[in-house]
Amino acid sequence: MSLLYDLYQPGDSWLHRLDPRVKVGLVFCGCSLLLLFRNVWLMLGALACVGFVLWSAGVARERMAWVARMTLPTMAMIAVLWVIFYRGEGRVLFSWWFLEVTASTIAEGLAVALRVGALALLILAWLFTTDQTTLVHSLVALGMPYEWGLTLAMALRYLPTMGNVFGMISDAQQARALDLTKGNPLKRARAYLPITVAMLITALRTAQSLSLALESRALGARRKRTYLHRLHFRRADLLWTIGIMLATAALLWARLVWGFGARPY
Repeated sequence: MSLLYDLYQPGDSWLHRLDPRVKVGLVFCGCSLLLLFRNVWLMLGALACVGFVLWSAGVARERMAWVARMTLPTMAMIAVLWVIFYRGEGRVLFSWWFLEVTASTIAEGLAVALRVGALALLILAWLFTTDQTTLVHSLVALGMPYEWGLTLAMALRYLPTMGNVFGMISDAQQARALDLTKGNPLKRARAYLPITVAMLITALRTAQSLSLALESRALGARRKRTYLHRLHFRRADLLWTIGIMLATAALLWARLVWGFGARPY
């Protein structure tokens, strides 16, 4: 399955064994703290910590390289645009036309770029170490309505299916002399019309078959659901939960009361 459709990497690391509900809490607390702090050194430290977590979880180098290719251009663009369009406080280091560069502007731009990278790595650490079924099961266990979880599970399941169908239809149409490369962007977009029509027909047929399958299994007949596999909260998961809550509370106190991490550098 393509990496774009299923990010999970099987393994037996400490992060794989961690209860998925704890990982949801870790991602939520980590994202909240990253959005609250604005210090460039803290963002650099957070990025290094999340990278170490991925390394300790045994994430493959190919996946790490894929993450770098996806995030580094965005981070560089954010840092440059921040310096161009935002004016910071302090002494001006460089001035030309409307552009005024200060040390504060550079630090803030780097902090925002590093924050984006840390957020991406943190969320990917969750997705790399949690399979789709367990991920949806954990969200339902945390209070998500089962119908929403079923919708999410079906979306994750049929993304690669529809992607493969799109590739097969595209190859078949191009074998029948359909050219998708010539002309201006509008003409190339119109050339996809036969593929779009075939995709819509396939999607409608798939939806009908899926609805019949769910109805034949009596979906919604009973309010209380039963599960083949249940999540088990271990002592280690409890310790991780307590540690995450204490660390989050301490950092929130330091930020809101003492102003820790409020300055760009």
